[in-house]
Amino acid sequence: MTGEFKKINPVKSAFSGISQDAKQFNRVKVAYFYTIFRNAAMARWVRNITDNIDQNKYAVSFVGLKIEESFTREIPKNICVVNLSNPYIKSALFKLIAYLRKERPDIFVAAFPHINVLAMMAKVLSGAKVKVVLTDHNHFFGLASNARSLYRRFFGMFILPHLMRIFYPLSDSVICASEGVAESILDVVKIPDKVKVIYYPVAADRIQNWSKEPVNHPWFSQATPPLILGAGRLINQKDFPTLLCAFNLVLKTMPARLAILGEGKDRGELEKLAKELGISDKVAFLGFQKNPFKYMKNASVFVLSSIHEGFGNVLVEAMACGTPVISTDCKSGPGEIIENGKSGILVPVGDYKSLSKAIIRVLSDSSLRQSFSKEGIKRVRYFSVEKNIKQYEDVFQKLMNQN
Repeated sequence: MTGEFKKINPVKSAFSGISQDAKQFNRVKVAYFYTIFRNAAMARWVRNITDNIDQNKYAVSFVGLKIEESFTREIPKNICVVNLSNPYIKSALFKLIAYLRKERPDIFVAAFPHINVLAMMAKVLSGAKVKVVLTDHNHFFGLASNARSLYRRFFGMFILPHLMRIFYPLSDSVICASEGVAESILDVVKIPDKVKVIYYPVAADRIQNWSKEPVNHPWFSQATPPLILGAGRLINQKDFPTLLCAFNLVLKTMPARLAILGEGKDRGELEKLAKELGISDKVAFLGFQKNPFKYMKNASVFVLSSIHEGFGNVLVEAMACGTPVISTDCKSGPGEIIENGKSGILVPVGDYKSLSKAIIRVLSDSSLRQSFSKEGIKRVRYFSVEKNIKQYEDVFQKLMNQN
């Protein structure tokens, strides 16, 4: 076991952290644990927390097995980020034990089932008197069944549930990003007294400001033909083939274009499918974009075609930009975000014909688009970052009062 950690400017090494500062001001030390901190999206999540949590009460740090430069470039230097310098989950346990013993946070927040199990193992073996809050952001069985390899699917479906039944009951609280996620976790572990739903936060004001930036792509500056936008990792879970097939049917009825934001291992296959469908000249794969909101703002409609989600925060982000939304009614999240027919449209998973009809309906009806835009902006208030952070603070306060 080692307590040596790599220091990357502006990232703080473990043990250079916030203990003395928190002690001086009698603040509760809260550490958020994640596997890899990368890109602007993760930086926005960190900023949502640090900018909205009561820093008179809480001293916050972020602990990662790996910290990438694409993340560190996007955060202020006064945010404490701890790099455990061990991207391998199997061997990271010892680094995590050393961190807990030395830094001794009051509250340790982990995310995703396998990392949650790791965090609980580290707490037990370290002997640290720390409150552990486990968070889950994806529908468990959807996540496990769509894992990238046969080994990961086997582990997720058959081994991980047993580990969760051992370690989840030892946690102090379990927070889920949607009601659907909570139901999937309770199907595995019967701990209803520990489970609480707190929706994923969306900083609507910031998103609306970012959405005003100009888009350097000709399709987004033209009123016609209408532009359909999809966004997400190019992987099986997001089911972009269904979106491409639906778009192919749309083109048989009306002119349109499709832009997709994101990168992933399936990009080559998706580009090949677009070519096979004969729609390559009307589809643009734009890769990862640091500011996706300016694209959302200038799209005619935003479409999510996922097989499963945890929450589907990209829908709320598009709604915050005033863009009409269409989504598959997958487990879980979209059905809790969209009021079907009022603030958007829900269609069956994998049904490209129904998806194409929904897209045509929205693109053909300007009054419907305006109504969805107006109702979507109103709906976003329910998922505000301020509300989310306040609910987390309530959980933290309750746990600290148990001491």
